[in-house]
Amino acid sequence: MEAICECAIRAGLAAVAFTDHCETYLGADACFAVKDALLKEVLEARAVFGDALDISMGLEIGEPHHDTALSRELAGGSEIDFVIGSVHKVRGEDDFYFIDYDRPDISDVLRKYYEELLELSECDCFDVMGHINYPLRAMSAKQAERTDLSVYGGPLREALLSLAKGGRGIEANSHCLKEGPDGILPSLEVLKMFKDSGGKIVTTGSDAHTAPQVGKGIPEAERLLREAGFEKISFFKKRRPV
Repeated sequence: MEAICECAIRAGLAAVAFTDHCETYLGADACFAVKDALLKEVLEARAVFGDALDISMGLEIGEPHHDTALSRELAGGSEIDFVIGSVHKVRGEDDFYFIDYDRPDISDVLRKYYEELLELSECDCFDVMGHINYPLRAMSAKQAERTDLSVYGGPLREALLSLAKGGRGIEANSHCLKEGPDGILPSLEVLKMFKDSGGKIVTTGSDAHTAPQVGKGIPEAERLLREAGFEKISFFKKRRPV
């Protein structure tokens, strides 16, 4: 965490949110172990870097809709600033990173992903939906080229509308950015769709899993959000967008 904070400061960031993964399928003990360990480190980091960096205590809850009771409990507590809700896997499948995208029933698996995004959007235990179109991160360019995600637009539009009505947001995630805005999830089209649905809350995240990745692609994500029509970017404190 010390290295991450140092990289964030060097990258010119004013704030950083630590959102370690709590995957609900691992059960309560594993999830609360992550939460407790993270809180300890965040408090230590604030003591060292608090004058130079606004540090938020967050969580990324995987599949909150699979266990809403556990997810509400994880998201509770005055120490939590920010909660991302994400779909990394659908019921009966592995994480999308480990799926064979050449399998004959891949369209059914992708359909389930968008249906579960809609299910997730109706939960009340998170602030922002993470990395929409997550399967694209794991696909090869050839696989992505032949996958027509537009056919799943119905449940995606419903999910975005549900998020907007519920006062929740989405993130512009630059984890897989290579050149230009094409590596940001979701795409400009989806960001505009959220704006047109009445969505107001957007965040940026480099989704850094190593210190050198901190802040990568954030300026590009900001430009894409402006192009989509957003004028403000939120940062969460005590579960409220600032």
